[in-house]
Amino acid sequence: MKGDFAQVMLYVFWAFLAGLIYYLRREDKREGYPLVTEDSNATVQGFPAVPPPKTRILPHAGEEINP
Repeated sequence: MKGDFAQVMLYVFWAFLAGLIYYLRREDKREGYPLVTEDSNATVQGFPAVPPPKTRILPHAGEEINP
C-alpha cells in the first residue's frame, strides 16, 4: 500500500514538472518571437507556440498590453 502512494506521488511530480517546463518555455517566447526567416512569408514559432499578449488592468491608467 505504501509503495502505491509513493508511485502515485512520483507520477504527480513528473506531471507537475512537465507542466512547469511547458509553461516556462511558452512564457520565455514573449519577447523576440516570432522569428523572421529569409523567406518573408514564413515565421518560426517552434513548440510550444507563442502565447497571446497579456493585458494588465492598471489601477489609474486603464489597460496595458504587453506582447
